[in-house]
Amino acid sequence: MSFGVALGVIGVTQGVFLVLLLLFLVVRRAYDRRQRAAFVAARGNIAVPLRAWLVAGAHPEPVVRAIRALPQGTAIGYVSLLARQTIPAAQREELAASLRGEPWIAAALAQRSSRFWWRRLEAARALSLVGESRDRAAVDALIFDPHPAVQVAAISALPRVADAVLIGSVLDRLFRFPKVVRQYLTSVLRQTRSAVGPALALRIRHGTELAELASWIELAEVIDDHEAIAAALLRGDHPAEGVRRAVARALRRHPGPDALRVLSALVGDRAPSVRAAAARTLGELGATASAPVLAPNLSDPVWLVRLRTAIALAQLGERGRAVLRAARDGDDRFAADMASMISGLSDGALLELADA
Repeated sequence: MSFGVALGVIGVTQGVFLVLLLLFLVVRRAYDRRQRAAFVAARGNIAVPLRAWLVAGAHPEPVVRAIRALPQGTAIGYVSLLARQTIPAAQREELAASLRGEPWIAAALAQRSSRFWWRRLEAARALSLVGESRDRAAVDALIFDPHPAVQVAAISALPRVADAVLIGSVLDRLFRFPKVVRQYLTSVLRQTRSAVGPALALRIRHGTELAELASWIELAEVIDDHEAIAAALLRGDHPAEGVRRAVARALRRHPGPDALRVLSALVGDRAPSVRAAAARTLGELGATASAPVLAPNLSDPVWLVRLRTAIALAQLGERGRAVLRAARDGDDRFAADMASMISGLSDGALLELADA
């Protein structure tokens, strides 16, 4: 085969490929337009029965029939959106009961072990809509899926299927989640605080791994579970800085003599981040009796500790401000500068700085 013939074959092949590519794009665009039009029409048909169900108390079956008319592959996503944004929590179980026998729900659930993440995502979304206690193993597997989108969708199913075993599994691997996923998981665990609290308190009391223990204490603070935070009181002398810092932050949710005792000790901690966190918490608690304990930290060698201490003293009312005035007139230049700066702030500026 001559060189010219080879070039001709290559040119023809490329031309055919280009024509086929253009044909595919045209067909795909036409298909997408039809799917979009069908989706918009079907979505419009859902509005009336949905309103009749949510407002007038009608049966949800007409809503399910209208959802059934949605184009293939769009129903799960659209119903998940409705459940999050439109349907009150009290009526989601009624909808779930009507959806469980739907073939498109069954088809989505069957894909929970697919090698394609978007199919596993559909299964996770379906479980968030109709999951039951018998689906615990499936939800557990999808929560720890390699893809974060699947994890988030499966986490939405937790309130429907969570039991002590599943809650324990999630807590034991909490620190392994990506940060964004962990934030969403925390918001969901807050909804099931009554089930999470005892398991979390048990792990805080007996945990030994630094990453796990710090994550559990941070979770206890965020979900504001008093039993778990009370367990954190016992870890105030933990050898790891991260754990002691987490304890100092969490105790703002647990005011009382025991918390003040632990915080007073943490104000003198060897780690600057712990001293700063303990001072901040004492200020937020308004613990006026802690003013003498905080006063020495105005001379701390670390700027952040001096700042948090001065802010905390300003939050303690007249007793704390008296300490600031004494420091402002004292011989320690660093303490005097910090006391002068904080004393000159307005209440609004002080509040904004305290929340920073």
